[in-house]
Amino acid sequence: MKSVFFIPVFNQARELPRVLAELGSLELPCETMLLVDNGSDDGSERMVRESGYPSVRLPRNMGVGRAIMVAADWALERGYDVLGGLAANGKMLPAEMHRVLDPILSGEADYVTGSRFLPGGASPNLPWFRQRAIPLTNHMVRALTGATLTDMTCGYRAFRLDILQRAEFDWRAEWLNTYSFEYYLYAKVILDGTIRWKEVPITMRYPERGAYTKMKPVLSWWEMIRPWLVARVDGKGFAAAGAVRT
Repeated sequence: MKSVFFIPVFNQARELPRVLAELGSLELPCETMLLVDNGSDDGSERMVRESGYPSVRLPRNMGVGRAIMVAADWALERGYDVLGGLAANGKMLPAEMHRVLDPILSGEADYVTGSRFLPGGASPNLPWFRQRAIPLTNHMVRALTGATLTDMTCGYRAFRLDILQRAEFDWRAEWLNTYSFEYYLYAKVILDGTIRWKEVPITMRYPERGAYTKMKPVLSWWEMIRPWLVARVDGKGFAAAGAVRT
C-alpha cells in the first residue's frame, strides 16, 4: 500500500524546524510527506515552501480539520492508500511514525491512533489539566460507543483512505473544519463495528514551560467532544466494504 503522512502547519516558525530536522534524519516508513500550510504569516510558510516536500497553502487558517480534508483529497487524487497525520508543534516524534503505520501495512488494522498511556508510550511534562481531562473524555467515549480507549485526544494517527471513500456522511462538511473532523471520523469508525481499529503506544512530549497548544479553552474541547455526540445520533455510517463513493 502507498502511504503519505501530512503535517498541518499554522504559525509554527519556532517548532517546525525541529520537526523538519528530525524527518530529514530518518528513513521514512511512508512514500511521501505532505505539508499543508493553514495560512501562516510568521515565516513558517517559507519553511514549508523550502522544505523539499510537496505542500499545499490555504489562504487563511481554516482549522486542522480542513487541513486533513485537503490532505485526504490530495492523497486520493494521487492514488495513495493510507493517510497519516503528524503535528508541526514537535509533540509527536517522527521516529514513531512506523508505530501507527505498520498495523495498517501489515493488514492488522484499518485505522490506528496513538496512545501516550499504553505500555511503551510516554508523555513527559504532560500538563496537569490534561492528566485529568483525558480520562474523563475516555469515559465519555465508552458511554457513547462501548469502546474502551486509553487516549481519546491523541492526534497521532493513520487510516486507510478507502474508509473516506465509503463514507455515507459528508466528511468535507464545514462544521468539521476545526478539531471536529478527526473525532467525528474516529467515532464513526468505532461505531461501524466492522472497521478494524487499534491504539498503539506513542510519545507525546510537552515543553517544560511556556505555551504548549493553540487550543482555545472550552471551545476547542467542545469541538472535540461534540463530534462523538453527533456521530452517535445522526444515523450515518459507511457503505459496505468494496463500495466506493466520491
